[in-house]
Amino acid sequence: MARIFISYSRKNIDFVKRLTDALGERDLDFWVDWEGIPPTVDWMKEIQKSIEEADTFLFVISPDSITSKVCRDELEIAVKNGKRLVPVVATEIKWDDVPSELSRLNYIFFRESDDYDSALEKLFTALDTDYDWVKAHRRLQVKALEWERSDRDAGFLLRGRDLEDAERQLSVNAAKDPAPTELQREYVLKSRQATDRQRRITMGVLAFIALVMTGIAGVLITPIVLDRIAQSRARGEMILIPEGPSFFGTENPLFVEAGFPPRQEIASLPAFYIGKYEVTNYQYGQCVEYGDCTVPVDQTDFRKDERQNFPVVNVTLFQANTYCQWLGQRLPTQYEWERAARGAEGFRWHWGNTDPTPGQANMPWGDYAPSELEPVDSNWDGVSPQGIHHLIGNAWEWTSTIIKNETDCDLNQIWDGNPDTYQGTCFYAQGGGGWRYKAEEAAIYNADLGVSARDDLGIRCADDVE
Repeated sequence: MARIFISYSRKNIDFVKRLTDALGERDLDFWVDWEGIPPTVDWMKEIQKSIEEADTFLFVISPDSITSKVCRDELEIAVKNGKRLVPVVATEIKWDDVPSELSRLNYIFFRESDDYDSALEKLFTALDTDYDWVKAHRRLQVKALEWERSDRDAGFLLRGRDLEDAERQLSVNAAKDPAPTELQREYVLKSRQATDRQRRITMGVLAFIALVMTGIAGVLITPIVLDRIAQSRARGEMILIPEGPSFFGTENPLFVEAGFPPRQEIASLPAFYIGKYEVTNYQYGQCVEYGDCTVPVDQTDFRKDERQNFPVVNVTLFQANTYCQWLGQRLPTQYEWERAARGAEGFRWHWGNTDPTPGQANMPWGDYAPSELEPVDSNWDGVSPQGIHHLIGNAWEWTSTIIKNETDCDLNQIWDGNPDTYQGTCFYAQGGGGWRYKAEEAAIYNADLGVSARDDLGIRCADDVE
């Protein structure tokens, strides 16, 4: 399968032949149309298929290629499929004529005035950078296209290890080039929803069969009973936050100028419960073993015995919501989280307006710089007046509030936790600041895609007051 698709104008064929000779010497696979596909072949479909199956789209920039309709069409297909774009400049050009999709990228110059061998080494370096992700991106896009072109037949959805690997790849490589496509995100999301539905059905059937075959005595060993036991182990203490105002936003003019909301107030927020501690690896592990939860994207700390009292991290919004719902709870909204963190008085911190100390917040401040997460029941100096730990620092915490209007999502909408209405490509607010973030940034929120997962992002559940 071709690794590199080369788009060029035939007026630059001598340059391209010299370039492909160098690629061949490095044993790099490429797809290039030398003679033109015969008219008997559906030409554009063949071009499209070759681009979709390529890892990298190499565009040879020249005055002829940037005015070629065919080259522009090829570029549009590559962009649509999220291919990594590598622009190679073969001759002098008018920069205003370069397609906007290429204008933001780093060019590799092969003009007569440039050193050819040095440019070639830069090209090889660009092709080798993050190759594992580029290859995984291509494979996932091909599978997603097969699903889409089969009228989204459930038989094409991912399952098991393939699904877990795709979720991990999208999360870990969310900020890399090439960026995950919207189709890839939707494909993985629908695969997760289908898997979770099938798991719930299977558990229900197994419980029914066990009950029928073993009678009343068998009830004690059914998955339902084991699930209830696990829930009792995992359920942590919840703290009542009385009805009152909620303050959010920042007073820092630099952050306001950057687009973050200025300090604002909601006059009255209904009472609610919120977790005294961040959810631990042990608690989340109970849901993985007995409930509907799936393992974190990265399990480095999750399985370690000595880390069981540390916050579970590397979980997506969907995973966080699944855990809270397993306990009959939910994720807090952004405004509930801010209410718990700032109190009814709207202080900068829940202990007041004085600067934090290392004992109050596990996050950088002044000369202090923590090196990792802490156990969820640490930082006694920074406990809130209600007794809540690590509202500031340690791990960022998911909320259910859509906060960034960069997609087709409704700004400030609150996800109701229904798996069928989950929009993983929306940006959701996260509160608290992680152990890597400066303390002065805690007053602003972090916005990230629902499908994201990081090693400083965890869970704190909330619940309604009946």
